[in-house]
Amino acid sequence: MPVDPTTRRARLLVIAACSFAAAGIVLPASGAGSGSSLRQRAEQLTQENSAIASRSRAAVLTLYSLDSQLARAQARLASLRTEAAAVDRKAAETRRELSIAKQVFANSQRNLAARLRSVYQQGDSDPLAIILGAKTLDDALSAVETAKAAAATDREIVARARNSRDRYVELQHRLAARAEKLRGLEASASATASALASARAGRLSYLRQLASERSLNNTQIGALESRAQAIEAQARRVAVAQTVSARTSTPVATVPSPTGAGTLTVTSTAYTLQGTTATGAPVGYGVVAVDPSVIPLGTRMTIPGYGEGVAADTGGAIQGAVIDLWFPTAAAAAGWGRRTVTITLH
Repeated sequence: MPVDPTTRRARLLVIAACSFAAAGIVLPASGAGSGSSLRQRAEQLTQENSAIASRSRAAVLTLYSLDSQLARAQARLASLRTEAAAVDRKAAETRRELSIAKQVFANSQRNLAARLRSVYQQGDSDPLAIILGAKTLDDALSAVETAKAAAATDREIVARARNSRDRYVELQHRLAARAEKLRGLEASASATASALASARAGRLSYLRQLASERSLNNTQIGALESRAQAIEAQARRVAVAQTVSARTSTPVATVPSPTGAGTLTVTSTAYTLQGTTATGAPVGYGVVAVDPSVIPLGTRMTIPGYGEGVAADTGGAIQGAVIDLWFPTAAAAAGWGRRTVTITLH
């Protein structure tokens, strides 16, 4: 009694799953067992790589812009810090000079007060008294001029000291205001530079992620192409073997004539067991078991009510104009049952 192909498929499920998992390949649900399906998946990955390359170019341009903005922000921050340091040095110098000016002003006021006290205590503040107390007219005039000059000098010293003090006070206020403004500008520039640096780091991480995705896709594309070639080679070998066997044996069923160009009326049945096909690929939606003497392995077809399929499996019970269709669930298989359909061959 021949072995049911579905039983063989179930026994080989674990081996097939492990081999595909080791290769890192995720096959699509439709047509998972055919070389064409594997190539379609490889083409999808190639298209994904094209999209990734486009996103990478856009990300690189954004990165260039961020680099330029970050460089400007860092230069601005460095300039502000240099200016702030200069203002701080000037403010420190102004504080020292203001302290000196205040000391000079205080000393001038004390000297002027001491001179006035001395004049009034000696009682010779009256110019007439100075003249009367002088021995000669020259001495009298000299004494008067000296008193006037001393008073004028004291007043000038006090005035200059006051002006110097006021000037340094005003300068200190201006420097404090400038320092406060620079601190605000520096904080803003620092925040901008930090935000740009963070955005740049994020863009670099995104580029590394895209490169990783692209590398993984390239690996999967190579594995898919190799697997598709192996499946197609196995299908050709099985087809040749089936053809040789058909020529040396008596046909067990009469193949009905096609009802039209590229069409064939067949009896279709459904199954849902897991496993691998006669070509070595795992079963999946779109995998059709056929009699290779009627429909060569690798033939693509359109099945009314089912969709696209590919001849990728055989079975002892599949003889003549009979096909076996895979469904993902028992309910779906039971819903299809057994029916006669006219398929279109491609």
